[in-house]
Amino acid sequence: MKKVKISKISHLKSALYDAPSLKEYEAGKDNGNVSLPVEYWLEGYLREEPTVGKSLVVDRTSRNGIEVGGIFKTSTVTEVTEDGFETLNSVYKLEYI
Repeated sequence: MKKVKISKISHLKSALYDAPSLKEYEAGKDNGNVSLPVEYWLEGYLREEPTVGKSLVVDRTSRNGIEVGGIFKTSTVTEVTEDGFETLNSVYKLEYI
């Protein structure tokens, strides 16, 4: 598995769910039907490369600089770009570390 850093860089206007600010979002808790805040980033290991029509899944090792294991799963990937990917809700930057 490849170690990566994934950063949410934008929220789509056509998103299925609104995105709260980082202050409003409670990490590690059920926030209901919301998208991640734009300031959210994580590090971990890709289960597979971003693929249109599938969710991206990462075995997370940290989020926003705090070590915390877990599983990160996006909404369906709609486009793979030169430096990341887009989902039904968000635009992400993908860096290999």
